[in-house]
Amino acid sequence: MFSKIKGQDKAIDILQRALKQSKVANSYLFYGPEGVGKFTTALYLGMAMNCHSTMDKRPCGICPSCKKFLSLSHPDLIYIFPFPKESNKPDISIEGEIKVEKILNEYKAYIDNKISSPWKEYFFTKNIGIRIASIRMLEHRIQLSPNEGNYKICIIEHADTMTIQAANAFLKTLEEPPEDTIIILTTSKPNSLLPTIISRCQQLQFYPIPKSKIEEELLGYETLEIFEAKMLARISNGNMEKALRLMEGGKIEVREQTLQFLNYVINKNNLKFIELSNQFRTSKNLKKLQEMISQLIIWLSDIAYYKHQQSEITNLDKTEILEVLYKRNPNVEDYAPELMNFMEEMLQRLNGHVNPQLVIIEIYNRFTDIFCA
Repeated sequence: MFSKIKGQDKAIDILQRALKQSKVANSYLFYGPEGVGKFTTALYLGMAMNCHSTMDKRPCGICPSCKKFLSLSHPDLIYIFPFPKESNKPDISIEGEIKVEKILNEYKAYIDNKISSPWKEYFFTKNIGIRIASIRMLEHRIQLSPNEGNYKICIIEHADTMTIQAANAFLKTLEEPPEDTIIILTTSKPNSLLPTIISRCQQLQFYPIPKSKIEEELLGYETLEIFEAKMLARISNGNMEKALRLMEGGKIEVREQTLQFLNYVINKNNLKFIELSNQFRTSKNLKKLQEMISQLIIWLSDIAYYKHQQSEITNLDKTEILEVLYKRNPNVEDYAPELMNFMEEMLQRLNGHVNPQLVIIEIYNRFTDIFCA
């Protein structure tokens, strides 16, 4: 099962050696970017500790225990993640019962999404966090004997969202966890955790997944062309979940709009560009513009690769446009890094609530200065 986790060989090797030597720690901190396999690795480690198969095949993925872990229904799995709070009173009992129906429904929907399509984003209706009621439930659960397995497995996802009160309470749990309990925290923001929590965990770093691994995964879907897989692998920036979301969400269609933009630049069709920019008067299409900018960054790198590194080109099916843009400014490769930094700055501006239309106009002006001078 561990072989299904792509691009995290170092972390997986450490865990597999610990399993073989029966030296699995009581508490771990898995940290690294979003969408790179932290939660899946935590789940597989829990599966391995309770798997019914032989040691060299753990986790097997097919025994009753493994199947329950995969469906997040194993009685010895304590899964904590940030979710909303409806009132000033605790929404979750010490036994783990969620008392407010609305919150319970959202909780179940998140779990269902995590099981069926974990790469999809789930949006709660209110601000989320890990609050002290969840930690009190954890404290209660880990004092009980395991129900079916040898170990109780506690996974705290997005541990950085713990409130100060929850974090301080959890610190006491980390000081002396029961021997039959393994606690795994996951986070993309380790600096947001209390240093005392970090120091009590064995830390395993997870890294962005290599483009080649993401391409390989995406090409397993028959509906995807090679250039599409290359493009999504580049855009996702090492995040497998994002690559799968982009593929499923039809984000390839944004490419057509990006091509329109480039044609308006090549032909200096200011009128048509204004029509395009009007789509971004408000933040309604903000995500589409962010996606478009990400694709333009790839186009810039493709233009820079055009003469000397054509094997690195992503937009293989549109080399005629690359050729036109390259011939307009053969020196573009010399200052491509500066241009890409400019584009990254534009993305950051969008995150800062700048008017999206002003951003795309500034990008258009920069492109026309470069390729239509």
